[in-house]
Amino acid sequence: MMTIDCREAVSRMWAYLSRDLETADSAELEQHLGVCRRCCGELEFSRELRTKLADAGAEQIPADARAHVDELLNEIGTGREVT
Repeated sequence: MMTIDCREAVSRMWAYLSRDLETADSAELEQHLGVCRRCCGELEFSRELRTKLADAGAEQIPADARAHVDELLNEIGTGREVT
């Protein structure tokens, strides 16, 4: 099985949490999470954010908000400083 990098792991997290990933993609992400503490933290952040949005009554995350969060997570995954 091919190992993915942090950038790819972060890009798959929302779909993973929604259970929208193919089995092979989920397995690759889970393998990466098994060895990468940084991405485990990103996953926990994503879970917490989804919970907060759900608790606030948001049926679905608005597209612009999701795009912004995805952009921030991608920046974190690449090691760039988030501004």
